Amino acid sequence: MLLAAWSHVKRGRYLGRPNRFTVRLAAERGGERLCHLHDPGRLRHLLAPGAELLYVEKWRPGRRTGCDIVAAVEPGTGTLVLEDTRLGNRFLPLVAEKLIPGLEPGTLEPERTVNGFRADYVAADKGGRVTIIEVKSTNLARGGAALFPDAPSRRAVRQLEAMAAAAEAGARAVLVFTVLRGDAELVKPNRPVDPVFAARLCALSTRLEAYAYRVEPRLHGDRLEAWYGGEAGVEPCG
Repeated sequence: MLLAAWSHVKRGRYLGRPNRFTVRLAAERGGERLCHLHDPGRLRHLLAPGAELLYVEKWRPGRRTGCDIVAAVEPGTGTLVLEDTRLGNRFLPLVAEKLIPGLEPGTLEPERTVNGFRADYVAADKGGRVTIIEVKSTNLARGGAALFPDAPSRRAVRQLEAMAAAAEAGARAVLVFTVLRGDAELVKPNRPVDPVFAARLCALSTRLEAYAYRVEPRLHGDRLEAWYGGEAGVEPCG
């Protein structure tokens, strides 16, 4: 299943990161560019000097950058990796009924508040329960396992606690991991980077459902495609 595509993709080489959401690169045809990077993570596995980045032109009045980073080639492995944390939320409506068992078709709604928790999505399941869904994206992998997060995230911990509270109040709480590369078979918490998140995910795993799926990037000339790559396992206490 094709999830998204970008045309007229260009290539560049990473030079620096002036701030979390801006990358400076050397364009393939010469000159330097400043591109928007929609990922606040550390991205040390991708943003090495000279690493290949893929971008598309994106400009409008008021923007400080004229392009968006859409993917990267991981140094050392050559793996093509999508680079935009918004993609998980964008793709969820396309995969939810395939990935999450028991959802009532046609009930998915974005950004709803349930029991004080602002969820990425809310749906109904076939048993009549309100289902809250939180989406997380990762493009970091080691040894065939995708890892989340790649930087400490207090926000992610707070969201786990809020989801568990909603589940205690009777809602169905679902965590969906979107793996933005095709070479990971499962998802684990990144314990060395964020031991607090890892501990809370494990402790709350009996109250939360967790699912994951891969998105496989494919490059055809100057067209980049994102394909549904199938389900991945989740090891909440891994």
